[in-house]
Amino acid sequence: MSRVLVIDDSPMLLELTVRALTAAGYEASGAPDLTTLDQKLATGPFALILVDVNMPEMFGDDVVEFLRQVKNVSSKLILYSDISEAELAAKAKNSGADGYILKSGGLEGVLGGVMGLIGAPALNIPAAAPTP
Repeated sequence: MSRVLVIDDSPMLLELTVRALTAAGYEASGAPDLTTLDQKLATGPFALILVDVNMPEMFGDDVVEFLRQVKNVSSKLILYSDISEAELAAKAKNSGADGYILKSGGLEGVLGGVMGLIGAPALNIPAAAPTP
């Protein structure tokens, strides 16, 4: 199962995004702050980390740089925000993020963006028994 971590300081958006990703079949979890982020990173690698841009402790583009340079995270790092697409694209490029997703596309846009970057989640369907 593909693991996805969502970093967002908005409790409502964090919960909605994690629930939508989980319902789509991803193993999703959330981190509202840097302390929780460290705890989540200690649980193992993530296929993708979705990082909100405007957070009080640290801007998302700074979080991306921190994860790459200090934590040596190899996950796909994606900025997401409701700022203008031009500004978000520039922040993603300048920070070394693997891409960006606009929050203005709603949860469907986030899910589509995640699927486009790491593929659809593997379904845990047991193999059929061989026919005698």
